[in-house]
Amino acid sequence: MILDFKKVFIVVILCLSSTLCFSQTKEEEPKATKKIDWAIDGMLGLSFNGKALGINVGGPSLKFKWKHDLKIGVGAFPSLLVLDKKAVPRLAVSPIIEYKKWLFIAPYYGYDTSNRIIWTYGLGYKFH
Repeated sequence: MILDFKKVFIVVILCLSSTLCFSQTKEEEPKATKKIDWAIDGMLGLSFNGKALGINVGGPSLKFKWKHDLKIGVGAFPSLLVLDKKAVPRLAVSPIIEYKKWLFIAPYYGYDTSNRIIWTYGLGYKFH
């Protein structure tokens, strides 16, 4: 049995052409948009009122994206609170309004020794 070169060539061409003609191209499915966006980022802020100064760093927070560059949420800030000429580490809870990399914060520290509520207001900058 001798192989005929012409017959083998024709069979190979037919096989290749049939696979090329009948092969289907897979259309790319559109990528699903993210419903939830999360990331780890840091923040450094200063807040004050008439009697207290807070040096705040970003802690865990929950923020909702309102517009493209605007987020609104709440977070916990490990802080160094300077009150009555003493610096004391405290944990503050604060509402957050974030625009691009700037944050408006209003940390709440609880009560001081004379049962006064301690609120401060200030700005923070986000490092991301």
